[in-house]
Amino acid sequence: MPYLVNRPYDITHAEQRARYNAYRWYVESSRKLLPALALEFALADWHYDPSDHRCPHDAWVECLSIIEPATGERHERRSLDIRLELISAHHDGRIRITYPGVRRYSLFQPGEHTPVPAEARGHGDWLVDEVSPSDNSRPEQPLVIHEIIFSRHGVWTIESEDIRYEWLARRESGEVVEQ
Repeated sequence: MPYLVNRPYDITHAEQRARYNAYRWYVESSRKLLPALALEFALADWHYDPSDHRCPHDAWVECLSIIEPATGERHERRSLDIRLELISAHHDGRIRITYPGVRRYSLFQPGEHTPVPAEARGHGDWLVDEVSPSDNSRPEQPLVIHEIIFSRHGVWTIESEDIRYEWLARRESGEVVEQ
């Protein structure tokens, strides 16, 4: 059951806090079915705190890569990884999220029904996201689903073996520092 996504967003701060607390309880209770890094990402205090510069809320998509690593003599053993790079909401760094071992994904972006100026195209702001165990998750092989909602009505759902989050700070010179 979604706690944060697919719900009305025009709610009071108290309602928002109650939803977040219910979601946090759900993630905690699903601990054995979530991969380690995904669990850490989901429960990080900064994850849902827009005042923290590492929070993805209001970040903008810069790049999405679908990578198909291959092994074997003929490169016949294939897998999927997805890497997402975001400009942070405070514009003082980048967020990189990598999904190793992708099992399935859906990237939906509806078309515009009214003309949109060029400067307003794109996905818009990252509004909210939710991490949950996959229906196929087992304690011996945890899988995670990450659902993301964007302000221009895009919905991304990615099922993978884990979620790796990286914060890449920007120096005053504008250079991004890999950590």
